[in-house]
Amino acid sequence: MTDSNPYRTGISDPSDSTLNNPSEALEVQIPMSNEQLKEWIPEKIGEMEQRKLIVGHKQGMEMSGAVATYEDKGHKEKQISMEVLDGAGAIGAVMLKSISQKLILDYEEKMPNGYSKIYERDGVRVWERFNSLDHSADIEYVTRGRFHFIFKGHQIEMEELWGFVREVQEAMN
Repeated sequence: MTDSNPYRTGISDPSDSTLNNPSEALEVQIPMSNEQLKEWIPEKIGEMEQRKLIVGHKQGMEMSGAVATYEDKGHKEKQISMEVLDGAGAIGAVMLKSISQKLILDYEEKMPNGYSKIYERDGVRVWERFNSLDHSADIEYVTRGRFHFIFKGHQIEMEELWGFVREVQEAMN
C-alpha cells in the first residue's frame, strides 16, 4: 500500500512513484506555500518549544523551505534547529537530486572530538555529525523523495537528537 500524503516524513515506500524518477516528477509539482509550511511544522516537540520560525527565505531561488528553532523549557542552552526544503518545482528538484547524490556515498570520518558519517538508517540515507567538545550533533536526510531535512542540535547527544527526529516525524505525518 502506498501512502498518498506527499508531506509525510516517515520512511519512504520504494514503490512510491516519485522515487522512481524523483527529479522528473518533482519538476512539475508545486512547492508548499508559506502557509502550508507554517501549518505543517510542529510548535512543540516533547519538552521543546518552537522559539523561532522562518518561512519564505528560499523564495528568491524559487524554492520552498522553512527553519524552526526549538528550545528545551528547563535548559535554555539546549537548542535544536530544523530546516526543511521542499524539493518540488524545477529548481527544488535539481537541488534535491544533488543532495541525494551526496547521501549515496558510504563515508566515515573519525576525529579526536567526534565523527561524521553517511550511512543507511531505517531504510533512509543519513549524514550524521557529532562534536563531543561542544556537544553538537547534526542529522541530514531526504525523505519521501521530496523533502530534505537538516537537524542541528546544540548541547545535545546524538541519540537525544535522534529521539527528537522521531518525534518530529510522528508529528508531521
